[in-house]
Amino acid sequence: MATTTKWATPGSRSSNIASTTLDSLANGSSSAFVTYDNSTNLDLYAVVTLKLGSLNPTTGAGVKLHVFTTDGTDTPDNTASVGGGEIYPEPLTTGSGAKVVNFRIRLHPHSMRLCVTNNSNVSFAASGNELYVKPNNEASS
Repeated sequence: MATTTKWATPGSRSSNIASTTLDSLANGSSSAFVTYDNSTNLDLYAVVTLKLGSLNPTTGAGVKLHVFTTDGTDTPDNTASVGGGEIYPEPLTTGSGAKVVNFRIRLHPHSMRLCVTNNSNVSFAASGNELYVKPNNEASS
């Protein structure tokens, strides 16, 4: 009998893991690490939602999510500013207002460090910036 793989019910969305890390992040800069630990749940995928407070990006603006995995002991240096980690780029719409970006990423069975690179051509707002992770898996039937 053949096995069919389909999506399992997604996990619950995390709390805001960014705290104030993204507040006033300058254009061209990468944030400090925030941690998402997948070593217990062992989820395969996630949607990482970046909510940005009001800003006014220009044409060609975007953001990048960088995902760094650890080996359980050592944490890598934050090298996002030079392109480190797995990189997930997404564009931003132009015009003033709050922005929401969803990154679809592959998770690793470790504690991971995430950071965001601001390429919006303006600084992020001083508040109202958030980062959430909603994991999901495949299920066999």
